[in-house]
Amino acid sequence: MEADERLVPLALRDMTYTCRVLTPRRRTGTEPLVLIGGALQDMYSWPRLERRLTAHTTVVLVDLPGTGNAGDLDAAAGFEVLAEAAGHAIDRLGLGPVNVLGASYGAPIAYRLAQSHPDRVARLLLAGATPRVGPRLTAVVRQGLALVGAPGSRPAAEPERRAYARNVVDMLVNSATRQEVAQGPAVARLLERQLLRTSQSAALRYAACHERLLDTDLYPPGGISGVPALVFTGEHDCASSPAENAAVAATIAGCTFVLIRDADHMAHLERDAEYADLVTRFLRDEPVRGLPYCRYPGARP
Repeated sequence: MEADERLVPLALRDMTYTCRVLTPRRRTGTEPLVLIGGALQDMYSWPRLERRLTAHTTVVLVDLPGTGNAGDLDAAAGFEVLAEAAGHAIDRLGLGPVNVLGASYGAPIAYRLAQSHPDRVARLLLAGATPRVGPRLTAVVRQGLALVGAPGSRPAAEPERRAYARNVVDMLVNSATRQEVAQGPAVARLLERQLLRTSQSAALRYAACHERLLDTDLYPPGGISGVPALVFTGEHDCASSPAENAAVAATIAGCTFVLIRDADHMAHLERDAEYADLVTRFLRDEPVRGLPYCRYPGARP
């Protein structure tokens, strides 16, 4: 289905950012889906997924402050500020209750939005969620912070940049199980090329986002109730393990937790058709149990 596209500039206090709204030309029966992506993504990073999803719903992709082409975000600002900015975008667009998908870095933002404003969220979906960044990913993030240095510093040497890119890719596309992941080697090559082409200014923004993940509990206490929720990731995810995703799901009343087979943290690239099908089924209140491409850890028989 073809969709009409519009860009909506937004401002909240001293923050400037942008939404990209894709509206199907044929009426759909679900609430719009707001997609909040990862630290290495912007509102143009989901082409295959957006084509599949706009067949069923309006999709809103947002460059929140500090990401993509949005304005800068104060280094001291936390996920609460980003959740407030996401809520402001929903209000500014006049969408009413929306479905919200938070992926990776976007998951704590979507969680806070649903927790503080459950009336704005019809359904919550979290992909690649972890209560706290683990030691291995922390080490990779700190390597990146040391590599970019301070604003105005010169880019790191090629060998250092390549070593860092490989470490990042080994986390996002699990190096231990890459041959078991659908399109794993191809996705790994794609990500490494993208990282090596990253400009110094973009690398500084990525580093600031990643630093926000460190040394903190990513999900506030109190949990969520009254919002239908789905938490999912790839079965081989090592950036946010299945156990870590399950721990986040356990804080949401009535939450459904599933794993996508033959995928890891980058499931939206590795199994985009299955990823889109899972999301669409949940948005339409269709069963997400018994799908051949999913596993259901801890589910009762």
